[in-house]
Amino acid sequence: MAELIDITIPGQKKNYSLKDITIIGRASTTDIQLDDLMVSRHHAKISKSDEGYIIEDLSSRNGVFLNNERIITSQVIPDSGQICIGPYTLIFRNTESIHSDCTAYPSSGYTQIIMASKDPVSSGTIGEKICHETAGKEEFEKLQKSLKIFQNITKAIDNIFDIDVLLKEIIQIIFSVFPHAGRCFVALQDPGEAKLTIRTIQSRDPTLAAEENLLSQTIAHRAIGERKSLLIMDTQMDSRVSVSIKMIGANSILCAPLICPQKTLGILQIESKSKSYEFSKADLDLFTGIASQVALLIYNAELLDVLKKAKERAEFENKNLKKQQKVYSSFDDIVGKSLKITETLELVKKVSNSPYSILITGESGTGKEVIAKSIHYNSSRSGQPFVVLNCAAIPRDLIESELFGFEKGAFTGAMETKQGLFEVADKGTIFLDEIGEMHVHTQAKLLRVLQEKELQRVGGTKIIKIDVRILAATNKDLKSAMSSGGFREDLFYRLNVVPIHIPPLRERKEDIPLLIAHFLQLSCADVGKHVKGFTPEALVFLSNYTWPGNVRELRNVVERIVTLAPDDGMIGVEMLPQEVCNRSAVEVQKYKSTGILYEAQRQLEIEMIMDALKSTEGNKSKAAELLGISRKVLYEKIEAHKIL
Repeated sequence: MAELIDITIPGQKKNYSLKDITIIGRASTTDIQLDDLMVSRHHAKISKSDEGYIIEDLSSRNGVFLNNERIITSQVIPDSGQICIGPYTLIFRNTESIHSDCTAYPSSGYTQIIMASKDPVSSGTIGEKICHETAGKEEFEKLQKSLKIFQNITKAIDNIFDIDVLLKEIIQIIFSVFPHAGRCFVALQDPGEAKLTIRTIQSRDPTLAAEENLLSQTIAHRAIGERKSLLIMDTQMDSRVSVSIKMIGANSILCAPLICPQKTLGILQIESKSKSYEFSKADLDLFTGIASQVALLIYNAELLDVLKKAKERAEFENKNLKKQQKVYSSFDDIVGKSLKITETLELVKKVSNSPYSILITGESGTGKEVIAKSIHYNSSRSGQPFVVLNCAAIPRDLIESELFGFEKGAFTGAMETKQGLFEVADKGTIFLDEIGEMHVHTQAKLLRVLQEKELQRVGGTKIIKIDVRILAATNKDLKSAMSSGGFREDLFYRLNVVPIHIPPLRERKEDIPLLIAHFLQLSCADVGKHVKGFTPEALVFLSNYTWPGNVRELRNVVERIVTLAPDDGMIGVEMLPQEVCNRSAVEVQKYKSTGILYEAQRQLEIEMIMDALKSTEGNKSKAAELLGISRKVLYEKIEAHKIL
């Protein structure tokens, strides 16, 4: 017969018999259930083979340790082998190969006595024989005392959340357990360094209080390196104890490593100057158990601190992003001074605070989503969610579950209940882009949400009340779609309470130079360049291009040019896309006196040179720089065109 003996809590043992295959984990279905969050649901497997009993890690989160080494592959468990799973320490015993009356295994394998003054013992691990005997009255009282200590630590954990305050409370508990202790401290390893630094310390002995920053790095590193608790029964008689500890008069010391599955955090240590009392082996066992709890406490507190900082950082970034979003979505960020865009913005300002639905129309790339964001962030709902759904990007059979959510088991793959975007946007705004692509069946459900302000999740029966403002946008002619049956007439009139039309860029050409300057500034900041600007000739070509992709296309062109342009220079015609140059040259009506392309380009060149000379008051060097050409080329062109 083979078994595991749980020695996690000193003085308290529990035996688990092993089967041919034994599963260990936190789940209730396992053969050996270890109830702790550091233990995975199915953590490890022990199976019997011809070689003996083999242990295997079942891809656990915190790993399995055999004799203080993490196992990577399946390992044969030696007799009396020590297995660490989360905070649990288990000893393997195979009674088939030893006597059945009593079993020898290192229950104190995690402890070490360095020196005993009255009854010396050899240094190293102390092996003890543990037999199955009925606990006497004295042992029972010790067990009760130990349990009460751990209960007190648990109560402290429940009531205190600051790690330093909590450690001070635990030190007070330790002082009550060890009345002869004069000083107690927790020392932790600095990140990336081997040196230990005292984190929390309390001194009950006035003669030790003056030495608050003194600790023996030798003892501490020995406890950490060997992963064993140390009992020094007489520091003055042990040559391996550092002089610094002897100088402060500490007579007896208990030092326990703070061991976690992934790392050793530091040490917990108490010292006594009493000459009439030396810490005992029983004290060492109890102190080791307390240290294991303190280690988990510090480990969990560090994780909690990391999560807290991550949460604070996420909240700060979210708040900052919302603030930036509001700034970017202000009316001032919509560039343009043309009559058409000014009229559009005036309408947007008037309807921002109204509760009604708005239908935004315009060609692709005109900035419909920018207008929708401006409406939301300048309304009374600005502090609530702004949710965007592109109806053309979601398959028709999935758009309902995206909008309305679904209940667990509503369809294949619905493993859990999910909120829809309408629920996410409650008290805020939902922007339905490309509404003309929505299926007629989904349009009917959307109409109900608009009318009743309520919805049902897919596969659900519960009525969910919502308060959401709907903004919709399309580049299609919805009236034509209504005639063909592709769009519901009743939904159109529900959405089209306030219509806003955004003019295409070709209808507001006077805004193009302003947009170019705006995008040039943003692009230079993105790529870390300083580009002076576009030459007048390049601006003429850009201003006369039809821009079928509207503002989006213009921004993409500027970003591409800035990426390729030399730093601290001017952008000339040669850097413009081919389609911009070709179309613009044909469409420059100002300079096109004949139907011949060459003549139109010649007249454009003459006009630009004359304008440059006029603006520089005849200074040819400055005119050449303004045109983005050399002075020599300018002289040649002046002579060729006979410009006076």
